[in-house]
Amino acid sequence: MDREIELKFLIPPEAAALALTLLKGEGAVRQLDATYFDTPGHTLRKAGFGLRVRDGEGGRKQTLKSASAGGVFSRGEWEEPIAGPGPDRDALARTPAAAMLAGQTLKPVFTTRVERVVRLIRVGETVIEAALDRGELSAADRRAPVCELELELKSGEPRALFDLARQLARRVPLRLSLVSKAERGYGLAAGAPSASPKRQAPTLDPGVSVGEALQALGRANLAHLCASLEALRERPEPESVHQARVACRRLRALLKIFKPLAQDAAALRLDAALDGLAGEFDAARDLDVFVGEVWVKAAPGAAFAGRDNFERALDAARANAYLRMEAALESPEARDVLLEAAAWLEAGSWTTAPDLAERRDRPAAAYTVEVLDHRRKQLKKGAKRFDELDAHQRHRLRLKGKILRYAAEDLGALFPDHPKRAERFLDAAKAVQDTLGVLNDRHVRQALITAVAHSDEALAHAAGRVALIGDETDLLAQARDALEDLVDAKPFW
Repeated sequence: MDREIELKFLIPPEAAALALTLLKGEGAVRQLDATYFDTPGHTLRKAGFGLRVRDGEGGRKQTLKSASAGGVFSRGEWEEPIAGPGPDRDALARTPAAAMLAGQTLKPVFTTRVERVVRLIRVGETVIEAALDRGELSAADRRAPVCELELELKSGEPRALFDLARQLARRVPLRLSLVSKAERGYGLAAGAPSASPKRQAPTLDPGVSVGEALQALGRANLAHLCASLEALRERPEPESVHQARVACRRLRALLKIFKPLAQDAAALRLDAALDGLAGEFDAARDLDVFVGEVWVKAAPGAAFAGRDNFERALDAARANAYLRMEAALESPEARDVLLEAAAWLEAGSWTTAPDLAERRDRPAAAYTVEVLDHRRKQLKKGAKRFDELDAHQRHRLRLKGKILRYAAEDLGALFPDHPKRAERFLDAAKAVQDTLGVLNDRHVRQALITAVAHSDEALAHAAGRVALIGDETDLLAQARDALEDLVDAKPFW
């Protein structure tokens, strides 16, 4: 089995020529036409595989790829030359997909037709293959354009790969993509817009090290972020905004969960950049929740002077928030944060620093016990002072609870002996996040109404009477009870 280590970027077609002029090295041009096969029930796709038969230079080859061999930047690959236009069963029998395909029919799902321009680039002792693919995907009568740049490390240091990507990104708008042609092709074949992407949690082996756990979880979070941002570009709608915001916050939370390995300057810059990107979604998300979950329920039948003006201002504020968010998505900062997150995960100083070796190589299970104990203690301390906290302090407590929840979700599989206890703990942690979130939403809602009313106190007061029904007493009691339940929940680690 060969192993790929590569970065893939989406680039605008009009920038392709510039990218090629910047890539100096031995070159070749190839026409690559491929058909992807699967069972009628898409058994291969569900198992994380892609099977193609490709015609190109060197003849016809059958390739099975897996995304599970080494994370989103490194994929398993089983390739053999074949004779026929369809899959070769004997070759498949020598791959990990053999058992799952026994007795099942394989049919074409979609095809790709791309022109690949290849450059072999040497940077000192490092060899990098750059491949620019331009063409299209087709499934039935549907078509989708392809314009992608792949940078594959053939030999040498991973940092050189990211340095080359940074140099190109200064001149060409590169957007890191962790979605393969196979995944895009399956989506095209489905013929309907795909749902907003959800995070796919990795499976952690009980004996995994701290460094290995950090990379596995970081790759999953980065894959979610990349996919969420692409979905948001294609479909700027409330669920897409929500998923993009969650993806940013989960990646930031990971830096805090693994703080002993994430204290270098690059990690701190990454944290700040993710915070800035997430902040670009805040106004749109707040307005989505207010309009779609609060106003739509509270406003029917409500009458007050200036209501039409308020609702027009509300629609305008939401539209402007989306425009600002969409502009931010196309900014160099939004593209850079993805590349820098990948660079830090795969080639950051923490991966090789001798003084971090002990922290990096220790068992993740032992480290997790310390993390969960520490985070639980922090939350317990805040819960004792809950009645003294103002809205901002309650929000800070909620963020601490969120990191505890994410740590328990991400690393809980390292402790398989008490599944029911783990389930109860996570349920309690989610309840804390939800109840404190409702309190924070109420606080945000008041500020939102004031802003939409353009500081017209009478109008803001009238709209607030509709949207801010009741007081905080019941909400505070629910949050207090949820905190007590989490504090009392037995640790599963």
